[in-house]
Amino acid sequence: MKKFLSCILAVAMCLALMPTISFAATDDETSVNIQELEYDHVIDFPDGGKDYVYIIEGIENHYLVPPEGFNPLTATDEELDRYCFPDRPNIVNGISDDSMAQSTEYAEWVALMENYSGAPEPDLAVRINPVVDEGSEPTTRATSSRYSKIWSGYESNLGANSKSFYTQVQVDYKQPTISATSGSCLNSYWVGLGGRNTAKLVQAGTATEGKSDHYAWYEYLSDYTGETVAMQVISSLPVKAGDKIHVYIAFQKANNKFEYYIANNTTGKSASGYVNLQSSTQFDGTTAEWIVERCSRVSGGVSTPYNLGKYGTATMTNCKATLNSSNTWYGASDLSGLYKVTMTSNGKSSGTVLSSPGSISSSDSFSCTWKAYK
Repeated sequence: MKKFLSCILAVAMCLALMPTISFAATDDETSVNIQELEYDHVIDFPDGGKDYVYIIEGIENHYLVPPEGFNPLTATDEELDRYCFPDRPNIVNGISDDSMAQSTEYAEWVALMENYSGAPEPDLAVRINPVVDEGSEPTTRATSSRYSKIWSGYESNLGANSKSFYTQVQVDYKQPTISATSGSCLNSYWVGLGGRNTAKLVQAGTATEGKSDHYAWYEYLSDYTGETVAMQVISSLPVKAGDKIHVYIAFQKANNKFEYYIANNTTGKSASGYVNLQSSTQFDGTTAEWIVERCSRVSGGVSTPYNLGKYGTATMTNCKATLNSSNTWYGASDLSGLYKVTMTSNGKSSGTVLSSPGSISSSDSFSCTWKAYK
């Protein structure tokens, strides 16, 4: 997750905040304080669904709950959009438009939506100790490789001056099991748009604090500190090691709207919503990422990475993105400016390797392997 956050996050809300709580910590970890949030108001939809509106640092965060019995397979496109579900691929007579690629997209979408069994009522919290991401921090670059202190995986970079930009990105993976830790560990697994050529970044995924505290989250970061909010923890969406996770995010630049959809396909539950953001200061679609990360924390203006919990191997599949010029999903290996990102202790090739991505197979799948804690 990413970047330039202030040391203490003040959460401006219309309603008083709930008491501070902490995730449980194992014997070698420091518990990470989070603060529960209360929604400001609720918008009731005619179909029985609800929009819980949170005001965080003056920005509206919308948590959406479809009505009981909602079926995304039979929902209209308008209903899918209302609840920030991934768009249904275009179909004609039950078969996607002409191409085999689109037919595959439709089959994959159906398989995802068949797992849906409901969305829990909201329970959101914000991290008090900000987590920062790498952003435009300098890294060592080879022909198709990068070295980072905190990232491991793949990124596609269209270039800072590109007129094309990514609009959607998605991934599937099993929530990794952390078999051992050393010191304070905070791992995260996510997809994102932006964060390399500028500090602007939108992202969502899951994380593990220590060995066993798993949770879903989303985050948005800006060129301006005041518009950056630390990781939003979605406590209402339970996640356990071994659960099958799907993460989808999108940014509607014309509407200044960041959308996220996180599904636990093992339980059938999902969480979705959107945030009203200014695209000029909070969106940079010139990069798309699929990342395993050791998060960082800020204290006294200094960013320090956590150690990387021993996750073994994390396999990411369905690593795809769409461009503003087309609604077609492209596998990661089909994208331009693709970089393999290896996590090392110093962010250089000379450092100790902490996490290493393998080669991409079938155009959209790869595995990251844990190597060291720090």
